[in-house]
Amino acid sequence: MTDIDWTGREPDTGSAPTRDFRLRHAGGEVPGALWLPASGAAKALILVGHGGSRHKRAPTTLNFIGEAVERWGFAVAAIDGPVHGARRGDRSPDPKDTQMDFRNLWATPGNGIAGMNADWQATLTALQGEPALADLPVGWFGLSMGTAYGLPFVAAEPRIGAAVLGMWGSNYPHSEPLVAAAGTIACPVFWMHKTEDALFTLDGALDLYNALPGEDKRILMSPGPHAEATAEQIGMALTFFTRRLAGG
Repeated sequence: MTDIDWTGREPDTGSAPTRDFRLRHAGGEVPGALWLPASGAAKALILVGHGGSRHKRAPTTLNFIGEAVERWGFAVAAIDGPVHGARRGDRSPDPKDTQMDFRNLWATPGNGIAGMNADWQATLTALQGEPALADLPVGWFGLSMGTAYGLPFVAAEPRIGAAVLGMWGSNYPHSEPLVAAAGTIACPVFWMHKTEDALFTLDGALDLYNALPGEDKRILMSPGPHAEATAEQIGMALTFFTRRLAGG
């Protein structure tokens, strides 16, 4: 059984209405947030997987969310990743400690993938129970850790109509499940990578990209190290979503 509790929240991306939620399913809770356009119906619902050591309302996450909601008219939802954000409980909030906890989880059998898949599937089902979101096409945006957990979710979830992924590679330890999952993704994919990424090699990124089936995929190489998406990358991602999900 799945149940969801909503709470109010002051806007953190301009005038976009936003609410926090707690989703109860499978004996646990999933902390998340939803943003809606300030006026008019949303074009589509974009699910956002944040990066490692971040959380659902981190400034780097809000860079994408603010643009997507305020300027492009999308609804956006995000949940905290495992051992991140509100899921940390009484553990240290230091980003370095959060990053270490994630790396330790990623090294365990299954990498925590099954749990995140279940959390996202339950979240999407609950969100589609909201009248404003019920009939919207759905996309996924997630780089780095947002790909580590997002790629298997997109592969397992037929409701996802388009995905932006990247900044991860097969060279990273315990990433074999991602190569297998990439080969089963059925939706269009926009993959992003940075030329000076010290964590994920170009060959590792291409292993995942080349495993994607079909012809409706593209890869964007941008200069710079492993870091948050640039304004240009965000704009190109939102153009991709508009064309694939909203008929633009």
